[in-house]
Amino acid sequence: MESATIGRKWKQLLLFAFLSTLTHGQSHSSCLPADFSFDQLDKQLQNIKNCLETVSDNWTSYQHGNILNQLQALTDIIQRQDNKAFQKLLPENCPAPAVPENGGLLCLSVKDKIYCKPMCNAGYDFNFLRRSRLFEECSTATKHTWTTQYIGGNRLAICNKSHIAVSGAPSAYFPQGEDCHITKSNEQLTQNITNIFKSELAKVETTESESTKLLCGNINN
Repeated sequence: MESATIGRKWKQLLLFAFLSTLTHGQSHSSCLPADFSFDQLDKQLQNIKNCLETVSDNWTSYQHGNILNQLQALTDIIQRQDNKAFQKLLPENCPAPAVPENGGLLCLSVKDKIYCKPMCNAGYDFNFLRRSRLFEECSTATKHTWTTQYIGGNRLAICNKSHIAVSGAPSAYFPQGEDCHITKSNEQLTQNITNIFKSELAKVETTESESTKLLCGNINN
């Protein structure tokens, strides 16, 4: 599966928050949630956001490289957890779909089926017309392969840079300023697009969905 990755700026903030917490004399060798919680990390991220560029501007290229290597290691840890959670949604023998760059996949599991809705970020559009093709499916009925406009493989969609968005339905695009990564980090935004997808899926699937997952692809300008 093409891994959904965290943007470079976010990764920098993550490591800075981690280092800032250590600087304040807290030891996390025990890795107890009470000592190193999400709320603590999130607060550190907010505190250092405006200082990041000033601080890193004084580093050498070797220091930048060192930090980026550590950031990648942290990103890999988070990504593995995210992928592990998604694997639990997949029906047996269904492969993980490829996540489109500059967009994402919103997936809903229904018993022994999984439906994924390709979505593009603002400023991008699908390279195939899919206004009436809101989502793809993998299940026993599809012989555990993904329905797709592409020949073979697990690619469900490609998001190409475009100043207009006409190939997909209006709900297949993330709003301007709310790309996939931003949406995924906001519970209400994620719930909004999930509710829309559930209403679309209800037209062909009468069984209530069990679990949902938003997967985000790389952002390439």
